[in-house]
Amino acid sequence: MLLVSLAVAQIHLFLADPRERPAPSTTCDAPHCAVLLERIRAARHTIDFAVYGFRGQPEIVDALEAAVARGVRVRGVVDADARGVNYYADTASVRARLPDVRTDEAADRASVATARPFRTRDACPRPEGFRGPLQCLGYDLGDRCLLAGHASREPLEADGDILHHKFFVFDGRAVWTGSTNVSDSGTGGYNANLVLVVDDPVVAAWYTHELEQMFVHGRFHGAKEATGPLHRTLPDGTRITARFSPQDRPLTRGVRPLIQGARESIDIAVFFLTHKHVTADLIAAHRRGVRVRVLLDATAGGNGYTKHELLRAAGIPVKVEDWGGKMHAKAALVDGRVLVAGSMNWTSAGEGGNDENTLIVQSPRLARQYAAWFQALWDDVDDRWLAGRPDPEGPESGSACTDGVDDDFDHLADAEDPGCSASPPPLPSLPPWRIVRREDGEGVLLKGVERDGRRIALAPGHPDYAGTRADRWFCSRWEAEEAGYRRR
Repeated sequence: MLLVSLAVAQIHLFLADPRERPAPSTTCDAPHCAVLLERIRAARHTIDFAVYGFRGQPEIVDALEAAVARGVRVRGVVDADARGVNYYADTASVRARLPDVRTDEAADRASVATARPFRTRDACPRPEGFRGPLQCLGYDLGDRCLLAGHASREPLEADGDILHHKFFVFDGRAVWTGSTNVSDSGTGGYNANLVLVVDDPVVAAWYTHELEQMFVHGRFHGAKEATGPLHRTLPDGTRITARFSPQDRPLTRGVRPLIQGARESIDIAVFFLTHKHVTADLIAAHRRGVRVRVLLDATAGGNGYTKHELLRAAGIPVKVEDWGGKMHAKAALVDGRVLVAGSMNWTSAGEGGNDENTLIVQSPRLARQYAAWFQALWDDVDDRWLAGRPDPEGPESGSACTDGVDDDFDHLADAEDPGCSASPPPLPSLPPWRIVRREDGEGVLLKGVERDGRRIALAPGHPDYAGTRADRWFCSRWEAEEAGYRRR
C-alpha cells in the first residue's frame, strides 16, 4: 500500500462528538461544518448539493449566495413533501435566495396519488395499543425462537418518500457527504454525526450523476436509474464503494453481506435501526461469536418498529444514548477495517424509497478514527442504558431540558415537555416479545419440508403439520421464503 501524509490524503473523516456542546449552534465552527464552509468559499466553477433542508446555518447560506455572486454555478435539490413543505424552517428562504434549487414535491404528489393503503392483515398477535401496519418477526436463537409483532402506535398514511441526502460536490473534484444535515443541530455540532470529504474526480462524478438524475431529469426515489455499485481505489490505497438509494439497494447488497461475512467485531452507531433482515444478520453474527455492539438514538428507541430490544433479547449489547444531542450517525465498523457511512438510516424506507447515499470504505487510518470515536461514546453512555431507555427530552438526557430543542418531536420543548417536569410520566411501552422453544407443539413454528422437488413451509393448522417430520424449522414466514420455502 502506498503511504502518504495526511496533508496530501484524498479522504478525510470528521466525527462530531455530541458531548462537546450544550445546545444547537448557528455558528459554523465545528470541524465538519468549517470544512464545508471552506470548500464553498474556495469553489471556482461549480457547487452541486443534495440536502434534506436548511435550518439555522446562516454562514453556509451566505457563502452559497456569495458563490453565485462571483459566478459559480450553484445547483441543488432539497426535500419537500406532497404539500411542498420541508421539515427545516429555513429551506423556503434558501430556495428564494438561490436561483437553482429544486425539490421532489412532484414525485411525492404522484406517489401519494397512486399509493395503496398499507397492509393491515394480522398474521401474528398484534401488540395492544399499536395500530399501524403489523410486522411479524421470528429470529433463530438455536434451540429457541425469538418472536414479536411490531407496529407503529398510530396508522401510517402515505406521504411520499424523502430526499434524505446530505452531500455537496465542488468543482467536479471533491465531495462532502455523510449523516450531517445542514442545521443548527447537524453542522451546528450538537448531534453525533459523521462526514467524509473525498478529493477525487471519479468519486465526485458519481455524486454529480446522482444530483443530475434529480435536478436535471426530475428523477427521484424509485424513478432513478441504477448506478452501482461504484468502486474506486485512491492513490493512498483507500478502497471506496458507493451505493445510492433506492436504486442500488445499499442494505441488501452492501451492508448485509458485510455483516454476514464478519468474523470478529461489528460496532454500529445509528439513528434508526428497524430493518428486520439486518436484525437477523446481526443476531446470526452474534451467535457465531462476532462481538456486536450498537449505539442507538433515544428518540429512535421509542419507535414501534425499533429492533434494539430484540437484539438485547438475543444477547447483543445495545446502549441507548443519554446525551442532549442525538446519535444521528448511520455508520458501522466491521472487523476493525471496513467503515460504513452515509445518509441512510438502517430502515426499509432508507434503502427502498428515500434518496440516500452509502459509502463502504476500507482504510486503516479511518477505521482507527472511527474505532476511537465509537469507544469514547460507548464508554460515556451510562451502563444502565444497556437496558431500558432514557427519555430523549428528560433530565436523564444531558442538556435536553435546556437546549431549546423539541428532542422527542412532540411539538413541546424543554419546560413545556412533560418529560422535563418535576414528575415526568413513564415512557410509552414498546411491543412485547417472547422466546419459545423450537419444538413441535408451540403453534408458532413453520416446518420446512421437501416434496417432489418442491420446498414447502407447513404452518400450524395445516392438515399435514402434526404428522410430518421437518427437514428444517423456521421461526417466521419471511425466513422460510428467503430460504426458498413457500408457505402452504
